[in-house]
Amino acid sequence: MIAPPSLRIGFGVSGPLGQFWFREAELRAVIRQALDGGVTHFDTAPFYFDAEKRLGAALAGAAVFISTKTGTRRHGRRLVKDFSATAIREDVAESRRRLGRPSLDLLYLHGPTIAEIEAARPVLDALKREGRICAIGVCGEGEPLAHAVGTGFDAIMGAYNVLDRRHEEIFAEAKRQGVLTVAVAPLAQGLFDPRFNRPRTLSDLWRLARARVRGRYPPAAIAAARRALGDADPAAAALGFVLSNRDIDIVMTTTTKPGHLAATLAAAPLSGERCKALNRLSLDPELRRS
Repeated sequence: MIAPPSLRIGFGVSGPLGQFWFREAELRAVIRQALDGGVTHFDTAPFYFDAEKRLGAALAGAAVFISTKTGTRRHGRRLVKDFSATAIREDVAESRRRLGRPSLDLLYLHGPTIAEIEAARPVLDALKREGRICAIGVCGEGEPLAHAVGTGFDAIMGAYNVLDRRHEEIFAEAKRQGVLTVAVAPLAQGLFDPRFNRPRTLSDLWRLARARVRGRYPPAAIAAARRALGDADPAAAALGFVLSNRDIDIVMTTTTKPGHLAATLAAAPLSGERCKALNRLSLDPELRRS
C-alpha cells in the first residue's frame, strides 16, 4: 500500500517540460518551487521526450516519490504500444538510469487493455520481487482501471475534472480498497477558461494544439461549465472541484509558469453553492459518472 501524501497536489513533468525548446533552467526552477511548496509526488514517462532525464537531474538526492510509465514507446514521430515482458524490462532499466534511481517508486502500465494487464502482470510481479520497482499501477480509463482495482494493483491514474467524471465510482472503490488514486487532467486542459484560447507563449500554443487535437469535451459542456463558474477564477475553481472529492489522493498537475504553480499550491477544496452548481452540470453520457 502506498501512503497518500499530506499535500494532495502532485507535479507532472510532461508536454513542454520534456521538449528541447523549453529551457532546462526554467524546468529546474519550477521543480524547486514545487519542492519548496511541499510537493512530494512527481510523475513522468519515457515517451515524454527528455522528461525523465530532466526530472532525474532536477530531483537528484531529493527524498521524493516518482512515478513513471511503461507500455507506450516513441518510434520517431509515432507512439506505439508494447506490453511485452522484454519491453517492460527494457523500459524499467532505462527509466532507472535516466531518473538516477536504484528502483522505481511506482510503475504504471500506460493505456493497457484488460488482456494486456493480465499478460504484463507476471513480469511486473517479478520486477517487484527483484527490487527494481516498488509498486505497480494502471494509467488509463474505464474498465481497465476498474480491473486494476480488483486485482491487487497499488495505484490507478485516470482523468477526473468538472467535465469528465466517468471514473468517480472507480476512484471511490479504489479508495475503499486502499489503492492510491491519482487524478489527471484536473483543469480539463483549460478549455473552460476563455483565456486558454489566447496563447501567449510557445508552451501555451502547444497545450492549445493538444487540446484541439484530442477534442474530447463537447462545446455545450464547456459553455455550461463556464456559466457555473461565474466570476470565479476558472483554474482555482476547477482544481478546487477535484480536491473536494476525498476519494482522490493526488491531483496531478503541470505547468511551465511559476505564477500558475503558486496558484495551484494555494488551491483549496471547493465548497458551497459553486461546487453544487458544478455537480449539477448536465454532462455528455460518455463523460458522465460511471
